Amino acid sequence: MTRKVRPAVNLNTYRPTIATKANLGGWAITTGPTYEEGVTELILTRDDWRIYVGFKGHTAFAAAIQYPGQTHPAGVLSLGLLSRYLRGDREQMKSFSRGQRVIVGDQAGTVQDIIPDDEVKVRLVIRYDGGGVGEPYTTHVRAEEEVAV
Repeated sequence: MTRKVRPAVNLNTYRPTIATKANLGGWAITTGPTYEEGVTELILTRDDWRIYVGFKGHTAFAAAIQYPGQTHPAGVLSLGLLSRYLRGDREQMKSFSRGQRVIVGDQAGTVQDIIPDDEVKVRLVIRYDGGGVGEPYTTHVRAEEEVAV
């Protein structure tokens, strides 16, 4: 008896898997315009976040992220990181925005990026006023206007 060989499927780029993860993470899914034969786009929206994922057939080939407060996607999102954003903690992801002034301990700075680590932790990339860069978790950061001066 011979077995039928099935093609390998990469679950990180497979459309039904991405749609399922998005649904479980509370993302609204809409279908974008079709640009050419077999190329489609999913638009994933949650709070003020938006992720655009391009597909050829059922396989994702590109993703772009639009951060809260922006009118256009900020840049390309690695497909390997897509799952992190889909599963990222909703409250922590919406607590800060790029360009926001924050305080970490005794240092002030500006949020440069927001990166989910997993379902419960979100990191901020902060450029401190003193010139350094740090990546604290959102639980260690306060918005500058929350701090009494």
